[in-house]
Amino acid sequence: MLTNRRVEFLKTLIELYDSKGEPVHYTDVAQAMKISKWTAYDILRELEKGDFVKTEYYLGEEKSQGRSTLRFLPTEKAYEIFKKANKDEWNSLRDTLIKKVKNSKPNSLEEILNEMFQATKPIEFCAYAITAFLLKLRMAGGLSMESIENLLASVNPTSSLILFVGTVLGVLLYTKIKSDIDKKLAENIQKFYINLNKLNSQDVNLLNNFLRELLAIV
Repeated sequence: MLTNRRVEFLKTLIELYDSKGEPVHYTDVAQAMKISKWTAYDILRELEKGDFVKTEYYLGEEKSQGRSTLRFLPTEKAYEIFKKANKDEWNSLRDTLIKKVKNSKPNSLEEILNEMFQATKPIEFCAYAITAFLLKLRMAGGLSMESIENLLASVNPTSSLILFVGTVLGVLLYTKIKSDIDKKLAENIQKFYINLNKLNSQDVNLLNNFLRELLAIV
């Protein structure tokens, strides 16, 4: 059974492995988690018994010199744990934001912006930003959401999101960015693009489908 502590170990190992692109030494895990190297080694070995981790001997770039060292890397079974967790987390966020749009009030845009600033993950920030941008478009009026939806359907998911945010920027510039909320929206468009570039294609598709759902509601 995986305890919360062991899940932490797996998460740390996965992050190190993904960032380095090579098997990880247990001392790196120990340093990242601020624990002794022997504790890290013992727990990684225990995780190996559950098929969450595998080991291999690694020579590194300088293969002609020195001895090989034992390194650890996550298995597909380890990744599956976080895939499920991320999927559940996304579905919860998606449902929450759709509900906010369906039951929006005069101060909903400001509330969503405040929650957006607390987002810690790129996909989370982008989802809040898309919701805020959409509410702004609806408040501005004069635009057919159906026309926007048809336009976005003609391009790929990444281009669709960029084009949508570009439309919002055009509205903000046309209305001369009068309110503090408008300023916050304009100031965070660049941050949206930065976070969008951090996402993989699967997450981009999730966001694009989410945008299409929101456009069908308003």
